[in-house]
Amino acid sequence: MADTLTSDEQTTAARSQQEKSSVQVRLLKGPIYRAQHKELWAWLERDQYRIREYFQQIGLALTLDDSEGYAFLRQQELSAEQGDIDIPRLIRKYQLPFNQTLLLVLLRKRLAEHDSEDSTPRLIIDRQSIYQAMSGFYPDVSDQVKQQKEFDAVINKVKEMGFLTLLPNHKDEFEVQRIIKAVISAERIGELIDTLTSHQQHNEEED
Repeated sequence: MADTLTSDEQTTAARSQQEKSSVQVRLLKGPIYRAQHKELWAWLERDQYRIREYFQQIGLALTLDDSEGYAFLRQQELSAEQGDIDIPRLIRKYQLPFNQTLLLVLLRKRLAEHDSEDSTPRLIIDRQSIYQAMSGFYPDVSDQVKQQKEFDAVINKVKEMGFLTLLPNHKDEFEVQRIIKAVISAERIGELIDTLTSHQQHNEEED
């Protein structure tokens, strides 16, 4: 069929394939955000069907939220009825430590409050606000500098996961990425806060 294409058509087809490949590789490395990756987002929308089909063949599912402007890959979870072949996982499942889970839940709670109170789509939060929110789940300490360094390590980890983005030229201000809504639903915020509070109280009683 390639022989029947003109040179311009072959160039266009090759370009389109490169764009689709760029989207696929980027998705394998992490989420795509409409606000940050404008070209990739346009190519993803254009080739969404074929990209979704490609990933289904290797056991991954594409989640695209057009209203919130993000897309990412999930590992397909097959039921026993769908087959008994153990397909190797491309995306590992692991349990987060308490402090990282706590920060994710607090950020999700803050985003829910922001959405109900404010018409602006972006939630910007500063480092001190994060310190203040997290410290409420820990006993009082005499060395706050040490504690804040520990909180900074958690912030960096959550940033690496893609749920916080440091604002350019603002070393202490972050944007909370709305993709966090795909991980923690609004309905689970209260339940998780209660669980984390109980967990921390239990640990304090044992110390």
